Amino acid sequence: MKKNSILGLCLVAAMSMSAQKSLMKEVENTVKSGNFDYPTVKAQIDEITANPETKDDVKAWMLGGNAAFAHYDALFLKVQMGQEVDKKEIGNAMIDGYEYMIKALPLDTVINEKGKVKAKESKKILKSIAENYSHYNNAGIFLWEAQDYAGAYKAWDIYVNLPEDSRMQVVGLKADADSIVSQIIFNQALAAWQINDLENALVVFEKAYNKGYQKKNLFDYAIAVATQAKKNNVAADYAKKAYPLYGNEDPVYLQVIVNDYLEKKDFANAKDFLNGLLATNPNSAQYNDLMGVLLENEGNQETALESYKKAVELDANLAIARFHLGNLMYNKAYSIDNEASSKSQAEYEKIRKEQTEPLLREAAAQLEEAYNLDEQNMGDALKHLKNIYYILGDEENLNRVNLM
Repeated sequence: MKKNSILGLCLVAAMSMSAQKSLMKEVENTVKSGNFDYPTVKAQIDEITANPETKDDVKAWMLGGNAAFAHYDALFLKVQMGQEVDKKEIGNAMIDGYEYMIKALPLDTVINEKGKVKAKESKKILKSIAENYSHYNNAGIFLWEAQDYAGAYKAWDIYVNLPEDSRMQVVGLKADADSIVSQIIFNQALAAWQINDLENALVVFEKAYNKGYQKKNLFDYAIAVATQAKKNNVAADYAKKAYPLYGNEDPVYLQVIVNDYLEKKDFANAKDFLNGLLATNPNSAQYNDLMGVLLENEGNQETALESYKKAVELDANLAIARFHLGNLMYNKAYSIDNEASSKSQAEYEKIRKEQTEPLLREAAAQLEEAYNLDEQNMGDALKHLKNIYYILGDEENLNRVNLM
């Protein structure tokens, strides 16, 4: 009875193995026909590769790769013919193919009669992976357009790292030119940013930069992501890299650099940096304005006021300089009024009439100009104007700015 039970178990195991092999052969024939429903075939392959009897069979995983690549090819042909395809489907098919094949590689071990391990299918697997090199980039583009940013990142990661895989040397895979690869790495960083993986996005931006991608958009996005990640030191590093290249066309880089110094209260290095710039271009309104910001942060209000005035004289249309000048005047007037409040009523009224009110009106003039020059970014100027006209009891102007 016991022998019969053991025999029964053996028969069940043999039948199970036979069923899996039979299913594998059936799926193989279906894929070879070129006419198959990929989701159905994939489900069958996933069943085969999950089954304990066939999960270590290199050909099972190769079958998955072949099916996925064949499905991608069929969809890509439609794209070339101008037909619409599901971009997420075509992108994921290429990723599926790679993942099946890469899992097949370590399973390809055959021990010969001398006890040596040989890889029978590895070259075929590697060749299949390598042949699709450019299509991993295409897959990333398809997935990006489908707004599957995690998938796009994965596809581009395969494309970028594949030539660095030593196993690919067997089939002679060579990377595209750095000018192309660096652009794809940049795109990969954007994909990481889209899924809010800020830390990784910054790592990949740096990789793109080191690979030679130094277009303005890299610096702009890297600074934005670093700021979002609250890594102001990283934002400043990118601004310092960008400034020699694009500083003349975009003042943001200089502002980021100076703001970093100010946040660290590193006034000495900030002053050295700005003095160096002013030495080469003393008539730069932007440089004089930033020097004013530095001096104001140091507590040197009077000297800062002169720097702001000079910046406005050099460029009457520099809205930020007018705002800084008006803001400092507003704060100075508030300090004077606050100090005068402890004096007698007569003395207070005299100081208010001779010092506070003229300074507030002068501040208002600068803030009005700042707002008119750059309404979008001068919300604080509008707030100050409302306060100033309220303090002055200027109902007409208060009503006017309340409507802005």
